[in-house]
Amino acid sequence: MRTFLAYTHAALYLLRILPSMVILRRKQNEHAYNKTNQFAKILSDRTLRIAKTEVVVNGKENIPDDNRYVLVSNHQGNFDIPILLSHINPNLAFIAKTSLQKVPLFGTWMTLKRCIFIDQSDPRQSVRQLSKGGEQVKHGTPLCIFPEGHRSKDHSVQSFSNAGARMAKKAGVQILPVSISGSYRVMEANEGKIKPAHVVVTVHPLVNPEEHASASTLNTHIHTMITSSVNTP
Repeated sequence: MRTFLAYTHAALYLLRILPSMVILRRKQNEHAYNKTNQFAKILSDRTLRIAKTEVVVNGKENIPDDNRYVLVSNHQGNFDIPILLSHINPNLAFIAKTSLQKVPLFGTWMTLKRCIFIDQSDPRQSVRQLSKGGEQVKHGTPLCIFPEGHRSKDHSVQSFSNAGARMAKKAGVQILPVSISGSYRVMEANEGKIKPAHVVVTVHPLVNPEEHASASTLNTHIHTMITSSVNTP
């Protein structure tokens, strides 16, 4: 029943804001961006409430106010995104696959949210888009990347791609490492059914890329920080 309620609520909410999204897409200005972030916060809050997902955030004082950072996080499950939007920053844009941009309504939402779409089969396009993402961050659009590239669906933390580290280092923006522990228990551990779960999010101190000689050493440092706060069952 909880799974049905969560999906039904999300579908009805998206349909309700559809006219607004159509109007906002024509503008794609600061107002459209801010309004889309408001919609995202409302939907995320309600989805977590319906799912009875209890979220505890440690280190919230480490989140900067200026929004000029790349948030790097492990990725346990589908609920990571609403958790981050609800409890860390509703203004977060995300690095996502280009295929998601074509999904009706959802693609519009991501576009208005200034998400960066990557074609993994086209390295040149990926480099250009990551460069664009770095410039957005410099101008106050916080960007989230899940460097594992896919959901772990359990407590493990897979190896990280260097993309986030390279982008932050090239753009000269700081990295906000975040550990998510337990989000896979909301859905992935239950064969797709949504169940109540306790999730702990740990926000680590900002990392300055200039303090690391290379993107590779920076990436290793970030991976170690994030892994250190991901609890095993």
